[in-house]
Amino acid sequence: MDDETPHIDVRVVHSVDASAIYELDYSFETDRIYTLRVQNSLVQTERIVPQARVSFAFELVETLVDPPLYKDYRVSGHTLVGVEAKVQQAEGGYVALANEQIAGCVLLSVEESRSVVRIEELIIGHFYRRYGVGTLLLNCAADWARERDCWAITLETQGSNFPAIQFYLRNGFEIWSIQRHFYPPGASAHEVAIVMGKQLSCGSV
Repeated sequence: MDDETPHIDVRVVHSVDASAIYELDYSFETDRIYTLRVQNSLVQTERIVPQARVSFAFELVETLVDPPLYKDYRVSGHTLVGVEAKVQQAEGGYVALANEQIAGCVLLSVEESRSVVRIEELIIGHFYRRYGVGTLLLNCAADWARERDCWAITLETQGSNFPAIQFYLRNGFEIWSIQRHFYPPGASAHEVAIVMGKQLSCGSV
């Protein structure tokens, strides 16, 4: 793309969009990641809660990596059939269009038992990340959740995806939980899963 700012639109996702979504390059490169430090010794916590004596400590540590980490999700089981299935199974979602070309998408589902909306996928094409596409799609997801009387939106990402975590933090998300041994055996088995969430201003509790 050239330096001219594209015109950005958004609309509901359709099953026929799967092919264009599949073609998006949503790789990333980072010189830092989050690693999980587990303190196995007991940590004194009387200063916080006088009645509490000990606890285990889990800490996310911003860690420099050299050479930088490059990750391309398209080479790790990402197939057109898989994208088609995700689009069809999603309860809702949107695509962002840059000059009428699909630049990104968000796929959504409702977790009924908790009254929250889960972001199943948020994919932004590499060349469209400086135009506010991701923030626009997150805002659409929040509106979609409010329409269904949900009190929060949540998502799961990986500790290695430092740029995405920083993006979510800038958009009002918080880290709600950290999970080890979350992914099945394979290329991502060593990854730490980070669940992030954002409470909404409206919605039932």
